Amino acid sequence: MMTHPFHLLIVFLGIISVVLTLTGRFKTAAKISPVILILFFSALLSNTKILPTDSGFYKTLLGYAVPFAVCQILLQVRFSDIKKTGLPVLKAFAVASTGSVVGCLVAGILLNDKLNGLLDGQGWKLAGPYIGTYIGGSLNFFSMWTGLDIDSPELFAAANAIDNLTLIPIFVFWVMAPQFLRRWYRQTEIEIAVETPQTAPSPAVLKINDLVMLTFIGVLVMAASEFIKARLFNSWMPQMPTIMIVTTMALVIAQFKTVKQLQGAKELGNVAFYLFFAAIGAMMDILNAIRLAPILFVYVVIILLSQILFVLLVGRLLKMDLRMLAVASIAAKAGPSTVVAYVNAKEWNDLALPGVAAALLGYAIGNYAALAGVYLLRFIVTG
Repeated sequence: MMTHPFHLLIVFLGIISVVLTLTGRFKTAAKISPVILILFFSALLSNTKILPTDSGFYKTLLGYAVPFAVCQILLQVRFSDIKKTGLPVLKAFAVASTGSVVGCLVAGILLNDKLNGLLDGQGWKLAGPYIGTYIGGSLNFFSMWTGLDIDSPELFAAANAIDNLTLIPIFVFWVMAPQFLRRWYRQTEIEIAVETPQTAPSPAVLKINDLVMLTFIGVLVMAASEFIKARLFNSWMPQMPTIMIVTTMALVIAQFKTVKQLQGAKELGNVAFYLFFAAIGAMMDILNAIRLAPILFVYVVIILLSQILFVLLVGRLLKMDLRMLAVASIAAKAGPSTVVAYVNAKEWNDLALPGVAAALLGYAIGNYAALAGVYLLRFIVTG
């Protein structure tokens, strides 16, 4: 098994190179998306014991790759985008969030007896972390687990592993679904304008000066965010995620005319995001999660299916744009970082800022919605 960080980096870069070659040469591979293929190959290597599923290198890589990539991608975002798509995306986020609550209620009711066996008659508590994570991401998962005093380290390990595992099927579904389902959903004017342009955009001309400047901005934003977190937030708001500071700084800097003229942010961001997804895939220990708590796997499958069905049905009834439903669903589960990765992979850059705004809203409301949902479930199953 490879364990040396340098060897792991070589493997990740090799996977990315192979995937980009495949997607560049074969139409079928291009339709699947490089992100999905990178996740698949890295997960395959780790679950066949060629790569470890747990490595300090992965955490280090994620710590650098995610904020750098988010910064680079957000440097392309303009505040004018939100004028056209902000409100519809927030409406879609409300639908996705409600679907998360409904999914957890359905799963909790159907599996009440099994879940009670895991938590001594308090199986309803598990809805809290999962509602939280499907509205505001993993931050809310950890918060609700602690806040509800779920005292079971073994169960936490399994639940956390399965929570991380769900990112892949959610991401894969929403990457693939729009091309098959879009004809049944409303297409907004901005979507048509973006996806059927009258003139093909010219490819970016990369200049070494631009790449160096963009790299400098990205590293500087990362360093400044850590400094601001340590000096301003740790004393009175220690749970403030650094990525929120990175996001805010990048969005502000992106509005300056000089920064708008720089070319290459997308390419730099893509490289960092590809490394991010390679590490995420390698960390997926599927067999271990299933072995530790198989009931949680069934529980999450019911939540996912219920949430997706709810979003698709309500979105269809309300004549909502499928793109916005997809971005809102990704925002609810995965947070700002993966939202930016998703819209970048789909080339829906006009939805980056509204998607990030929805994801940040999820941070704020996730715990409140989780508390309301978990106690509603307790009332339903206990009378």
